[in-house]
Amino acid sequence: MNVKLVMFKQDGQRRDFELKKETATFGRNTDCDFQIPLEMVSRRHSQLFTKGGKLFVRDLGSSNGTFVNNKRVQESELNPGDTLVIGPVIFTIVIDGTPQDIKPVRTIIEAGAEASPELVTTDEGTVDVSEEEVEEVEEDESPAADNPLSALEALSKKKKP
Repeated sequence: MNVKLVMFKQDGQRRDFELKKETATFGRNTDCDFQIPLEMVSRRHSQLFTKGGKLFVRDLGSSNGTFVNNKRVQESELNPGDTLVIGPVIFTIVIDGTPQDIKPVRTIIEAGAEASPELVTTDEGTVDVSEEEVEEVEEDESPAADNPLSALEALSKKKKP
């Protein structure tokens, strides 16, 4: 099973991150497979894993939760095209090349978000994922936490099998 996590930056630029192991952890800690050095993300936030040829996500007791298709989950199967939200970072799940045509996150925002492209509505309320929020949080973090995209890109290159 070939799994990719697709993320879009505010300017619409697409970034793909390949899941290279059967189990991968997301969080702020440096020992996580996908480090997201932001205050909204728990040290060990969530975990992706494969079981029986299927992909799953499990929340690891995070403070702010893990969301699949705008619903907070403890554990959930992930299917092609599902959205996975960890803190302010939104991924679209691609499994074995499906879906092929992925639209930026803005196109999946619900109408209740007052037409703001920086808001995602969930069962827990409205989550602001604007650059301003990310920059504000990053200022409180260490200088190594320049931005979540850079951290994810560096980590994906470093963690080759």
